[in-house]
Amino acid sequence: MNEKQLEIPLNYEEGLNHSSQGFPDDIDSDRKSSKNRPRSLSKKKIGLAIVGLLLLGAVGFFSFRALTSPKTDDAATGKKGDKREQVTPVAVAKVIQKTVPIQLQAIGNVQASSTVSVTPQTGGKITGVHFKKGQEVHKGDLLFTIDNRSQIASIQQAQGVVASSLAQVQQARANLARDIGLVRSAEANLAKDEAQAQFAKSQSDRYNNLYKEGAISQDQAQQYSTANRVSDATLQSDREAIQNALAVVEGDKAAIANAEAAVATDDGAYQNVQVQASYTEIYAPIDGRAGNILVTEGNVVQANSTSPLVTITQVNPIQVAFAIPEVNLPEIQKRMKNGKLNVSVTFAGNNTPISGVLTFINNTVDNTTGTIQLIGDFNNAGGQLFPGQFVNTTLTLNEEPNAIVVPAQAVQNGANGQFVFVVNDEDQDNPTVTNVPVVASSSIDGLDVIQKGLKSGDRVVIDGQANLVNGSKIRVKAADSSTGSSGAKASDDPNKPASDRKKSGKGRRSGATEGAN
Repeated sequence: MNEKQLEIPLNYEEGLNHSSQGFPDDIDSDRKSSKNRPRSLSKKKIGLAIVGLLLLGAVGFFSFRALTSPKTDDAATGKKGDKREQVTPVAVAKVIQKTVPIQLQAIGNVQASSTVSVTPQTGGKITGVHFKKGQEVHKGDLLFTIDNRSQIASIQQAQGVVASSLAQVQQARANLARDIGLVRSAEANLAKDEAQAQFAKSQSDRYNNLYKEGAISQDQAQQYSTANRVSDATLQSDREAIQNALAVVEGDKAAIANAEAAVATDDGAYQNVQVQASYTEIYAPIDGRAGNILVTEGNVVQANSTSPLVTITQVNPIQVAFAIPEVNLPEIQKRMKNGKLNVSVTFAGNNTPISGVLTFINNTVDNTTGTIQLIGDFNNAGGQLFPGQFVNTTLTLNEEPNAIVVPAQAVQNGANGQFVFVVNDEDQDNPTVTNVPVVASSSIDGLDVIQKGLKSGDRVVIDGQANLVNGSKIRVKAADSSTGSSGAKASDDPNKPASDRKKSGKGRRSGATEGAN
């Protein structure tokens, strides 16, 4: 053990002394390098960092040169290289002049000309429904019938009372006739007695004179005087009989009047029960469309119930209510003095205008909205308009001749307001566009009325504006048939080889084809 321990140092020492043989020298160099290792590693890291920075700089430089250098290959092949040289296909239309109407537009609400809620005026069980829900009904059509047996009994009773009253009238009239006969008889007796009284008076006067002359005795004279006084008493009695008979006649007349009044009262009661009986048949009060049947056959209803049996709305003619700003009211009033103003409406699913006439201007401006309500009447024989429906309303005030109009799709909205792209045709081979500000006042049938910015004959872009800026080069293409414009055919692709275009007969230069109006 000790020998081995002594042997290792010996060998190690020998190795140190024989550095010229290589292996000990390596050990020595390793020992030296181990002393200097930290310093040499730091230098290596710094060197690697510098090399990395140089490599990154080289990569960035060559990348910049690659991005900024012109694409000679694309230029050599004729392909599009610079975005500023891009040719945008567009559709165009000509600016024209035409007579356009001056109109006001608003959202309108359709309302029935009249609405009637049909309610029962007498009570009873419904015995019949004579129409269907949603049916068109006419004024006077039978709608419902109610059990009328109690009304028939009341009518018969009232008829009996009226007959009794009429009989009393007849009896009173008979009494009157009889008493009038008595008056006439008394008057005849009076006339006879007056004649007798006159004779008796003349006899009395004559014999009184004879008595005074002594030609007759006093007894004879008194006899004729007594006969004269009896005649006067008879006349008085006859006159009193006539007065009594006349009083009876007046009583008879009063009885007749009372009997006739009773007849009138009874007849009124009879008419009332007839009216009540008429309520058992319910007729349509207006022409219109019936709504849902709310009370069906077999149900019992009460007189003057607030619950309707059915609601009928008059839908022809029909009305549309809409509101316009109060600033337009003077113009509307002025135009209405010269005649009725036309109103038209359209609605979702039907772009064909329905024409009507303005018939009503409200008497109050709504302070909350600053608008005034107008109502137009419309012929609705086709049943296109329904109460409660919302429609687009157009009120025509006047016509503006020679107005500048363009398709509505030509007018764009930008940060500075409305504008259009106008085609510059100075270079027929390479037409460009100019951004022109405009003022559009209204839209009519897909056309915008331009108050300022364009003139008749200008050509404006109506499709493809999203890819345009001021000065962009364009190629006029065929427009959609809905725009009313024509241009180059869509197959005229500028990127298509010229040989292919020639074969297909489409070798025109881009922009050479004009768009029609």
